[in-house]
Amino acid sequence: MNHDMTAITAADLHSTFEGHVLPGTMFILWALIWIAQRLRGGAEQTPALESGLVLPVLKVVLPLLGVWVEIPGEGWGPTSTLMSFQHVTMYSAFAFTGVVDLLAHRGLLPRASTYLAFAMAQTNAGYLFWGHAIHEGVDGIVHRILAMVFFGVAGLAVVEVIRPAAGLAWLRIGAQLVLGTWFILGAWILYLSGWDLSASYNVGRSSMYFSWMVMGLAAVTISASILAGRRARLVAVAGS
Repeated sequence: MNHDMTAITAADLHSTFEGHVLPGTMFILWALIWIAQRLRGGAEQTPALESGLVLPVLKVVLPLLGVWVEIPGEGWGPTSTLMSFQHVTMYSAFAFTGVVDLLAHRGLLPRASTYLAFAMAQTNAGYLFWGHAIHEGVDGIVHRILAMVFFGVAGLAVVEVIRPAAGLAWLRIGAQLVLGTWFILGAWILYLSGWDLSASYNVGRSSMYFSWMVMGLAAVTISASILAGRRARLVAVAGS
């Protein structure tokens, strides 16, 4: 498949490196805040997705910033405009989850609605990114993997509503880390690697990189959960 006339490179794509790094950074930030909350022991008993006001506010502000960045300017082609508006749609749904978090914090909505709104936004983004790629090959596999991770995070959030558990929360946090990190690693693959994006060899290499990334982030998440558990036991012993 490595023929010069059929080779696809970053120049053939209608989206941008920054357009993938920005949401990736946002999702990683959310996961790191969740980890910090659990290390402090402040999020284990809350029936809502968010235990404070910091993350709900960020959930509103950061996606709205993303909307502003993604709104197409003059001279954009139809495909580029479609790609941007798909990103705008994704950001808008996540901003909505921040609004739901704030309303639930005020007691105006059930606490479970925070998980369901988050799952809705993740599912919405999964559908968008399933059809986001305009080429097959590497472009296709990068976005299909993104879509599957979005669906996975959504499923975990729904299960947490049905049966809340610290283990499920850590799975959601780890999956969110995977989501954000794959956005950034995928951006490197698509825009900076210099690969022929139509080559089947590079499709396989992308899948392998994703597997390595998942294993590394699983180790990070498990280590954080063990540390949080030890801190909780020390606090319990000190308070007894």
